[in-house]
Amino acid sequence: TSLYKTTKPSTVSPSPPTAPSLTPENPLFRLLPARPATMPATMAGIMRAILACVPAAPSSTGDGSLSAAFSSTCPGGGGEDRISRLPDALLADIVSRLPVKEAARTAAISPRWRRLRPSTPLVLDDTDIFDDFAEADDDDDDGDTFGLIDWRALTNTLSRILSGHPGPFRCVHLTTACNYASARGGSALVRWLHLFAAKSIQELVLINFPNWPFKNTLPAEVLRVASLRRLYLGLWDKFPDTNDLPSGAHVFPHLAELGFCKTDIKTKDLDRLLQCSPVLEKLALILCYDTPRNVRVRSRSLRCVLFWMSLADALAVVVAPCLERLILWNDCPGAWLGKDFRTRVKIGYAPELKVLGYLEPSFHVLEIGNTVIEFGTRPSPTTTIPSLKILALRVRFGVRKEAKVLPTFLRCFPNVETLHVMSAEADEPTGKLNFKFWHDVGPIECLQSHTKKVVFKNFRGNRSEVVFLRFVVERAQLLQKMVVVLADGDPASEERVAAKLKTLACSTKRASRDSKFSILVRSSGGSDWSFRAASNLSKSDPFDS
Repeated sequence: TSLYKTTKPSTVSPSPPTAPSLTPENPLFRLLPARPATMPATMAGIMRAILACVPAAPSSTGDGSLSAAFSSTCPGGGGEDRISRLPDALLADIVSRLPVKEAARTAAISPRWRRLRPSTPLVLDDTDIFDDFAEADDDDDDGDTFGLIDWRALTNTLSRILSGHPGPFRCVHLTTACNYASARGGSALVRWLHLFAAKSIQELVLINFPNWPFKNTLPAEVLRVASLRRLYLGLWDKFPDTNDLPSGAHVFPHLAELGFCKTDIKTKDLDRLLQCSPVLEKLALILCYDTPRNVRVRSRSLRCVLFWMSLADALAVVVAPCLERLILWNDCPGAWLGKDFRTRVKIGYAPELKVLGYLEPSFHVLEIGNTVIEFGTRPSPTTTIPSLKILALRVRFGVRKEAKVLPTFLRCFPNVETLHVMSAEADEPTGKLNFKFWHDVGPIECLQSHTKKVVFKNFRGNRSEVVFLRFVVERAQLLQKMVVVLADGDPASEERVAAKLKTLACSTKRASRDSKFSILVRSSGGSDWSFRAASNLSKSDPFDS
């Protein structure tokens, strides 16, 4: 309360936590137009992509404040203060969900509230106070860019907040101040990390923004914050060396979620972190395309791995007995990849793997056990994954070589119940498959015995797409629903596409005789599929948007 004026709280009701805004209202994005002239535009895009993936702080709405429900029978709006009658534990939970300034101002309500604030676990998002240390550019009529930022005052204020709170720390998100705090030896950031360790922080997000070029090294003190349950690191030039960690020690005994965003970490250090995190359930590599060059998953606790817009020579699931989901998404520009670049996706011991995708024949080389899956590979106990229930594929149907491998991929997953296929455009088409190819394809177990739902995204009405859907309709004996999502998102084209697909629904050769069978045609209208949707373990199908 010594940091801000303790005025009477406004009467705006608190809002539930949401993802950080991706609009200019977010102060981080107002920094991007003023980026240094040496920063490529792609770097600004990288920063935006990272901020769209990191978890949202409970107070990330930025405008929530406390509102008491007063009796409407009392003139002048006065009456019974129902919020203050709540138990201390519930009040503390409410206060912890407010932006830090609003939480501090609750001390003005009464002595009870003044005592409550220090005992409330700290929730701090530095974007909530960022505007207090920034001045609008005088030449900017809209006031939506910053000409001067008092980084020292911002850093000092954060230090006072962190040192002044007795703990514990529930959640701290630092996405604006890390660059200044880590400069000149990083003394401020090192002090903060010591405080995080001493005050039992549970969730920590450290984004080194706005840092160009990316030269700051993450202090080794981050490895001493043993209380962490969730940790996201972004835009760090180097992760600390783990060679000095005690052998067999559990560095992060409570860590359940770990994310690296454009942060260089060596393969051996990632291996060591997985060994030192015995309850880790979720690992995310976001925009990591320099290191690690080889990602090895050895963990007896991991349930979900997300390889998001990242590049590597190999992604190998070596031993992961609890792994349920392997999420792959590549949206990197072709110029970054090179014509012949491929990532080898190797699946070893993962008996509980249920969700996989998006697999791309143009980008991924699939290896099961010790066998590389190629066109014509025969299914066998060593080349199939019977546990898989949801499969997502991204295919360029205009590239004959890629489309031909589809039947082989499907045979590797004999028990797939839901199939997602995303059609991608080919820069240089190399021939399309006609229906004769699909007609001659031999039996595919998942289509014959298990597949109930097929979702085809980015449908353009090309003949190669239509003949593939016809193949699925004539082979999938238990198919109940097929959803076709248009590429252009034009509702007016729905009727035209529906007419083209009508013959599939009414075909006498349709394999499924289920009375509930239907083909739904939808305009895309913008997909809400994102990193947060893909990483949400409460969703049974992370690809269903």
